[in-house]
Parts: sequence; structure tokens; C-alpha cells
Amino acid sequence: MQHMSRAMTTHFEESYRQLGEIDQDAVGRVNAFVDQRCLPRERINQELFDRVKVLDAADDTRTRESRMQTVLQAGMEWLEAAKGPGLNLLNAAGRTGLIVALTTVLRQVVSYHVEQALREGDSPEASRAWAVVALTMIGPALTLLGAIRNERDGTASPASRLGRVCMASITMGALIAAHITGAASTLLPTVIGGSVYTLARGLANVVIPLQDNAGPTNPKAAGATTAAYGAAQFLLAELGQLAPLSGPARAAAGLGYNLGADAIQGAINGFAMALDDVVSILCKSWQVLSPNPGLDSVFSDPQSLQQIVLQVRAGVQQPTRTQLADALFNIGALRLSAGHAISLVVGAVATLLSDSEVDAGYEGHILNGCLALMAMIIYFPLVFGITKRTDNHYAVQETAGP
Repeated sequence: MQHMSRAMTTHFEESYRQLGEIDQDAVGRVNAFVDQRCLPRERINQELFDRVKVLDAADDTRTRESRMQTVLQAGMEWLEAAKGPGLNLLNAAGRTGLIVALTTVLRQVVSYHVEQALREGDSPEASRAWAVVALTMIGPALTLLGAIRNERDGTASPASRLGRVCMASITMGALIAAHITGAASTLLPTVIGGSVYTLARGLANVVIPLQDNAGPTNPKAAGATTAAYGAAQFLLAELGQLAPLSGPARAAAGLGYNLGADAIQGAINGFAMALDDVVSILCKSWQVLSPNPGLDSVFSDPQSLQQIVLQVRAGVQQPTRTQLADALFNIGALRLSAGHAISLVVGAVATLLSDSEVDAGYEGHILNGCLALMAMIIYFPLVFGITKRTDNHYAVQETAGP
């Protein structure tokens, strides 16, 4: 027993030495309270020691063992309070990050093999360009069908009508730009891969939905999320330049397929989308950006709103036909249009830069800036394009994001 006690003492001393200065100070204050009932006067670890003071005041025995029990109880309550936000983050980041990472890998695999097949074949550039046009028009066509469906069901709102018109206009403008610059003939692998990605992600999202009670989005929250999303896209695109070539770029360079390179792209994109979901939910639940839930929410009462605890949960369901139709004609159609618009504009800019005198070292930064700008341009039409008139009742739905 003495040998075990010495081993445990040595282990605890080694663990204590590995703590940082602030943590060591906190341990010292806890020991001072347990041994001498001395509470810190400084405002350090305020929530923990405030609870310790309350429990200690109710302690009648005032023994060393009872003070140890007080610290343990206060610590457990402190950790319990942090469990909610941690669980929310795990659900949002884990669900979205995993789905986007896997579907991104699928997109890169498909686009790599399409690019390789095109290089080994002899299809004319004109046919490739027209194929890009046909695939790009799928998004606006589904958007139109979704708009007709919402009008028929009486769920269309002014925001959704405007969002759909703006998204279709952006997509058509991007297609015209790609056709004028001649980039359309080179983007077929990217457009096919993006279509597969959107379809696979949409199916995964409807089977594993992410639900929250943060309330509906609003212009302020969407604006803050848009800025954060654009900045994240630029920074991660810059980081992606350090990663090995993946997808159609790898096939164009004549390199063999590499799953690791695709997995890196999947991890980067998954992190970006998970970050977008987290920021979007936080902005919608933050009273500074969302002070008035509006008439379409059961949280219209400010006093009741203050008592709402944010909850974000991922679940598994067997989707109904209505949910599948919503996934296809609402968020799926808009997300497909947004992805094609970004690819077409970035491709058009890349074509222009290849014919310009811009230094090759700056081309990547310009393209990444263009990507971030397009990500912000499509954000508002995408988020508000799927809103529905709910006749003054609030329904938890999938968190919208690019």
C-alpha cells in the first residue's frame, strides 16, 4: 500500500508540474479552501468559487471532508453548465463536417475521372461547353419548379421569391461570363463533380437533419454570417494552395489518383461548412443580432425568449416525400445553382488571368478572393430563398448554408 501511495503521489506531482500558471494557481486556491477554508478575494474562476461560497454557507459540519465534497459538487455543476454548448457544437460540427467531407471526396473522385476521360477521348470543345450549359440550367429549372410548388402550396414568401430570382440571375450571369471567356469548355469535370456533390449532400442532409431552436434567420444575422463565411472561404482557399493537387487539377497535371489528396480537400471543405453552421446558429440566437424573433416564431415574447436554452441536435430519419421534394426543389436547387455559379465565375476569371500579364504568384490570391466574394454574393439569395410563410407558427427546420 505504501508503494502504491508513493506512486500515486509521484503521479499527482508530475501532473501538477505540467499545468500552466493559471491552472496551478486555481489548484492552490482549491487546496487553500479545503485545508484552511480560505476563499479567494480576487475575481478568479468566478462561477466556480461563487458556487463554492453558496455551498459552503449551507455546510453545517465545516470539516475538511465536507469542504472537499463542496468543491466536487461545485465543479460537477460547473461542468454540467458547459455540457450544453459542447453538445451543441459536437452535433453541428460533427454532422455537417462529416457529411461535407465525405461528399467532397466523392466530388473530387468524380471530377478527377471525368477530366481523365475527357483527356483520353476526343470530344470537341463545343460539345463540352454545351454540356456545361445544360448542367448549369438544371439549377435554375429546379428553382423555378420549387417556386411554382411553393406558390401552389401557399408557402411562398417575398423573401423566397426575391432570393430565387437573384440566385437564377447570378447563375445565368456566371454562365454568360464563362461562355464569353471560353472557360465553359474546360469546366465540365468541375460542374459534373459539383452536381454529384450537391445531390449526395442533399440526400445525406435529409436523412440526417440538423435541427435547432435558434429561430429564423434575419438580415443582421445573415450579414454577420456572410462576412464570416467569406473570410473563412478565403483563408481556407489560401491554405488549400499548400495541399497536394486534387480532383480535375490533379488529372490535368497528369498525376495519378490520390485518395489522401481528396481527403485533405474534404477536411478543409468540411471544416468550412461546419464553421458556417456554427456561426449561423450563434448569430441567429444572439440577442444583439436577433432582438426580435418576429411574428413567425413562438418565441415572440421577450421574457420567454430569455429563458430559451439553445439546443442543436442531429438526428436520423426516414424522409417523407414532402421532405425529399423540399430537399430537391428548395435548398438543393439553390445550392446547386450557387455551386455552379461559383465554379463558372472562378473559371472565367482564371481564363482571363491566364491571358493577362498578372504575375503567376498573385493569380492564386486573386482567384481565392474571387471565390470568397462569390461565396458572399450567393449567401443571401441562398439563405432567404428557402424561407417559407408559416402563418405565425415556428417550425424547426434544417440549418441553411451553402
